[in-house]
Amino acid sequence: MAALNHSNICTLHDVGSNYLVMEYIEGAPLKGPLPLDQALKYAAQICDALDAAHKKGITHRDLKPANILVTKAGIKLLDFGIAKMAQAAMGSEDATIRMALTGNNEMVGTLFYMSPEQLQAQGNGQPVDARSDIFSFGIVLYEMLTGKRAFDGPSAASVIAGILERPAPSIAEVAPPALDRLLQRCLAKEPDDRWQSARDLKAELEWIASASPQAAAPSVPSRHRMLPWIAAGLAIAVAAICGIGYYRATRPAELKPLVRLDVDLGPGVALDAVMGTAAIISPDGTRLVYVSRKKLFTRKFDQIKVTELPCTEGAFGPFFSPDGQSVAFFAGGKLKKLSFEGGMPVNLCDAPNGLGGTWGDDGNIVASLIAGSPIARIPSNGGTPTPLMELDNEELSNRWPQLLPGSKAVIYSSFTANGSNIAVISLPDRKKKTLIPGGFFGRYIATSNGAAYLVYLNRGTLYAAAFDPDHLEVRGAPSPVLEHVSFSTVANSAQIDISQTGTLIYRSGAAANGGQVTVQWLDGADAIQPLLAKPGAYGRPHLSPDGQRLVLEVFDGAVSDAWIYEWRRDIMTRLTFEAGAGVMNPIWSPDGRYILFLGKGGIFWTRSDGAGKPQ
Repeated sequence: MAALNHSNICTLHDVGSNYLVMEYIEGAPLKGPLPLDQALKYAAQICDALDAAHKKGITHRDLKPANILVTKAGIKLLDFGIAKMAQAAMGSEDATIRMALTGNNEMVGTLFYMSPEQLQAQGNGQPVDARSDIFSFGIVLYEMLTGKRAFDGPSAASVIAGILERPAPSIAEVAPPALDRLLQRCLAKEPDDRWQSARDLKAELEWIASASPQAAAPSVPSRHRMLPWIAAGLAIAVAAICGIGYYRATRPAELKPLVRLDVDLGPGVALDAVMGTAAIISPDGTRLVYVSRKKLFTRKFDQIKVTELPCTEGAFGPFFSPDGQSVAFFAGGKLKKLSFEGGMPVNLCDAPNGLGGTWGDDGNIVASLIAGSPIARIPSNGGTPTPLMELDNEELSNRWPQLLPGSKAVIYSSFTANGSNIAVISLPDRKKKTLIPGGFFGRYIATSNGAAYLVYLNRGTLYAAAFDPDHLEVRGAPSPVLEHVSFSTVANSAQIDISQTGTLIYRSGAAANGGQVTVQWLDGADAIQPLLAKPGAYGRPHLSPDGQRLVLEVFDGAVSDAWIYEWRRDIMTRLTFEAGAGVMNPIWSPDGRYILFLGKGGIFWTRSDGAGKPQ
């Protein structure tokens, strides 16, 4: 214990032949249940203390609430009386003393908090290392959140049987899914299946705590709790808007009252929302289509049954046909369409980087097919895309278009180095104008009484402004109408869609994160652990041929550059300095010497060591 100097470990000042001098701590033993945010805070501190001990080669072996004091400043880890030091961390004399005190292959610890390998240590059991403390930590975490022991029983034999054989208990009723998965991995029976270090465990706890307000909200049914980027049991809020009065502070008396409901898409649903809207509603407001795990699913609102649409692997950015009988989407570098009446998807044209589409009532589709290019028109039966305009000097791309009724004009997001603006182009004369500076993902709404509005996102807030579709002009000042709408700063897309009947569906959350994402390892056992310590505006990671480096987009506002991350050394190095041109889709050459990327005007290459300029 004297070898440890850490703010969350009790300090040992002096050691004598028959005494110890330790710091005086005003506190009480850890006791649950605790509020989720407080439990996460204490859990991270416990892991920090364990990490300090493990780095010194010390395994605590008796981690339990009674050995954790809660003070005004946080927690203090106590009692290393039966701790075990790795052989490499101590001399032979020290080893002899410790083995005499704790024994070799003796079952030491407190029964309710012991790991399987501690229980099996007598005889020919497994060696005990730092991963044993991680198992014990999982038991402590469970007790912190529930106030109950994870493995309890009327006798020692039943407790031992539970630890060795019983599945890990769940905390899904009191904690977000990410924390439940973390606990399950802590309590894996085999040490190799657990978290391998307290440092990684602490990082994951801090990520869960900071991910979103919903993630740390206690006393909420688990099926309504969600992280912006984790979607087990995801819910989409559905607001049925009977007339545009919803967008006004005072709703006209003749309009029907606002109706709200939550749609739980069920377990196993993971909405893919980085590029485009993950859930869309049909024009008549009767059908939902959503993207989960890169596939399309559909459900009618008057039915419970969900149907997976065939051959839609890799799908994103779906949009409906005007009659609602078909859906178009991007997948595999193509723009495709699929009828709900049956059949297989039909390729319409190439679409290397789809950034939104809209299906007009004139039989044409308008879509953003490739980054760095203007929106184009494609026949709905397929054919050669025709650009609708040229990019202005400051424009990087056009994205997320919507055809106005009559297919005479298109609203779209004009993406520049300084951000995104809502713009419109009149198709007969090809004249463009900016409607809303600083907005993105604009959508047109017409009401039954003839009023028309332009709604759009600014950060996580939905705004509405009166709109004249004949003169293509905004009338009056915009008003905020809905907060905390999920969006992506990487793609300037939003998780919102509106039917012609006035039903608005949206996904809440993510406003606090501003579109930030995490970069993580996913191993063959579906276990996830952070690769980069902090969330950021990252996009399209690509691993080097030797597996040692990662190239990825890093956004600064609306502009992205390529950065290289050396994960073993935890070093990030900026590779490109494109001064507003933007870098997309950086990939490695087969020999790892070069990075290729998409920029304004074409494909570029540059040396991966940063020498020279892109060409």
